Amino acid sequence: MKFSQFPSNVRLRIICGFFDHAAGMSVMPFMVLYIADELGKVASGILLSLNVIFGLICGLCGGYFADRFSRKGQLVAGQLLFAVLIVMMTIFIHPAINQPWLVTLFFMLTAVSNAMIFPALEALIIDSTTEEMRKSVYVTTYWTNNLATAIGTAIGGLFYKDYRIFLFICIIIIMLINTVIFKRYLIDPTVNKVRKVVETHWVRDLLSSYRVALKDRRFVVFTTAMIFVFSAEFALTNYIGVHLHNTFKPIDLFGIHVDGVRMMSILLIENTLLVVSITFLVSKLTERRNQVYVLLLGTFLYTAGYGLAHYLTTWYLLVIVIFFATVGELMQTPIISVFQAKLMPEDKRASYIAFSSLGYSGAGLVASSGLIIGVVLNSMMMSIYVIIMGLIGMLLFYLAVHTHIFKQPIPE
Repeated sequence: MKFSQFPSNVRLRIICGFFDHAAGMSVMPFMVLYIADELGKVASGILLSLNVIFGLICGLCGGYFADRFSRKGQLVAGQLLFAVLIVMMTIFIHPAINQPWLVTLFFMLTAVSNAMIFPALEALIIDSTTEEMRKSVYVTTYWTNNLATAIGTAIGGLFYKDYRIFLFICIIIIMLINTVIFKRYLIDPTVNKVRKVVETHWVRDLLSSYRVALKDRRFVVFTTAMIFVFSAEFALTNYIGVHLHNTFKPIDLFGIHVDGVRMMSILLIENTLLVVSITFLVSKLTERRNQVYVLLLGTFLYTAGYGLAHYLTTWYLLVIVIFFATVGELMQTPIISVFQAKLMPEDKRASYIAFSSLGYSGAGLVASSGLIIGVVLNSMMMSIYVIIMGLIGMLLFYLAVHTHIFKQPIPE
């Protein structure tokens, strides 16, 4: 399906998301290094882990309110809040002021704005698409997000150290422009939907709403698998980034001086350039294969590649393992998104999306805790630990999408 045939909401989400994501990736991956340098590894690991838990709680609330009230209104408010928080971070990260605790506080509060934006926007996209077009939408969205990541990471790797204030200002401008565009042009398909009248306290109703998702055992197992699997990649800007920052011996690569920070940038750029260049090729090669087995093979390559990256410090070996990890990522990610959408009841999509964010939040928590665990374990033990987590995730994916042990039907 061509981009021009996508619904207007999807086109807006892809175009605006591209600029938003590129700007964010020029700064956000490097904030972990800033916090670790300023506050220490243990303190930063604890704070980032707490931030993941805080983000999860906010995400659950965001999904509930997106189902209860206007998804578009919540999205616009979240965009504005994020812009305000970036303004505050820009002020307190300025070298003349430099208050790392305040910067960390505002960085953690972005979890609130993200919790308002993500469930509402993703639910709007599912509302605006049919089942037949979703894989095309997910593949295209995934491709543009990774292109944005490549561009943003390249910009950040080159300019973050010397021009980070300028990069922060760019994020603010792009967020404000996107907010205006969403406010004016985004269509909310649920605006005329009859809202449920809630007679109990909203917290009790929120818990009741997520109790439905918790009883959906197939969906819970699927989400748990995501935690184990995605934690491997999320470690790239957590444990792996700090590990390279501390242990990678600087080299001159094709006339460019490469230290640990730039090596992390190179790996991120490699990942995203591969996604940009071979996404549709991998999708074409695997579309006629058994999707369950494609998912499992992709998961194995993905976790093995990122697991080995926890240990290696030789630049060309790192490039090789990230290549295989990226191929695995391309095999598994669209299939995960399609299965996930099929498992969501239509009237509770935002709540299910928010609950499924546990997969990403939990993975972020595991990846952040790697900074703490890495103080005790050496890099080889960390590598084995990550690979074992990935194998557990593979097993859970298989149980969730290919067995009859649950009452809920298997997605086609």
